[in-house]
Amino acid sequence: MPAVKSKRHCETTSNKAETALLNTLILELYKEALMPANKNDTHPLKENNTNLVLSVLLTMKTATRRQLAQRTGLSQPTVNSIVQELENIGVAQPGNFAASAGGRRPQCYTLQTDYLRAATIRVLSRSLEYAVVTIDGTVILRNSWAVADSENHLKALISLLKTLLKQDNGIRVISIGVPGVVGPGGALHAISQIPELEGVSLAHELEKRFNLPVYVENDMNLVALGSVAADSGSAKLTDMVFVHIGEGVGAGIVMGGQIIRGHSSFAGEIAYMVIPGDGNKSLENIEKEETLEFLLSQTDNIKEQAQLISGMIISIICLLNPPVISFESIYAGEEMLRHLRQECEKHLPHWTIPSFQLMADEEAAYDRGLMALVNDVLTNQITRELASVKL
Repeated sequence: MPAVKSKRHCETTSNKAETALLNTLILELYKEALMPANKNDTHPLKENNTNLVLSVLLTMKTATRRQLAQRTGLSQPTVNSIVQELENIGVAQPGNFAASAGGRRPQCYTLQTDYLRAATIRVLSRSLEYAVVTIDGTVILRNSWAVADSENHLKALISLLKTLLKQDNGIRVISIGVPGVVGPGGALHAISQIPELEGVSLAHELEKRFNLPVYVENDMNLVALGSVAADSGSAKLTDMVFVHIGEGVGAGIVMGGQIIRGHSSFAGEIAYMVIPGDGNKSLENIEKEETLEFLLSQTDNIKEQAQLISGMIISIICLLNPPVISFESIYAGEEMLRHLRQECEKHLPHWTIPSFQLMADEEAAYDRGLMALVNDVLTNQITRELASVKL
């Protein structure tokens, strides 16, 4: 996929959802870059003022010094000094000139973010889907790396990263999604699609080899996180459950804008839920002819399919009471969701039933989740690098 180039001028617009994902990280990065290496010398007032300027500039995309002073409420000399420091280290760069209200046309400034890049990787059973993304969410490279049947996934990841890091020395972090449980210690479990990775700590192995921070998360959790992060409505969505039924069954849970992993990172592994009746077997342990995926494939009757799914959904509602449950499945459609609601209403008060929605683009949400994961955990790692910058 060809590189997507950022446009920087006074009328620049960008994808609000992807930018919002990374605001916190960018602010921390730039704030740290302006602070002295000796943290004891940091002046809290200057730190707060810098944070204000960065926050406004990030929101406005481009602004004059006067606009920054008006929006932040800071004095013009204070804003001028901060903008100059940002420009000195290449964080802010001059763009076009704004229209004049009389006299000299004022200079516009934008944030320069493309020197901070992440490699994001979706680990699938037969391929590694990867991208190189700037810290403001701009994709500059996207491609697929095939994994041969006889090839080990860890070796394939190492080969891919060797190639990427050789091509791009601006990559500062690696974010990886996997179809399995990432245990508290980092080891992978319940990764039936890629059994050779069972018990392997990808983060540890890759950090040891490449000396870069590596973060690994369950794929369903990342889809849910990416869905929440993309919501830019006035009443921003912070709680939701994502349910996937297809090649495997799983769920991702986000509450308060944070992934719910549980005590041993097992939250969302709904394939292990016990099915009432028939010996109380779980979806994971019953015979192939009895799995939910198989049973769904045996009927074209949408009402019957809704009945098969409803028990699992009712359990989720009773345990988590989410406002939204989003579905991605070849079986899910608007008619399916209507029948599913009817099944749930047979057992639950109508006011407890959440909004049922179809996932518009699972892969796009997955990608956003990978970047949101970076935003959530990388501040300290990258700020140490920028804090060494000499002003």
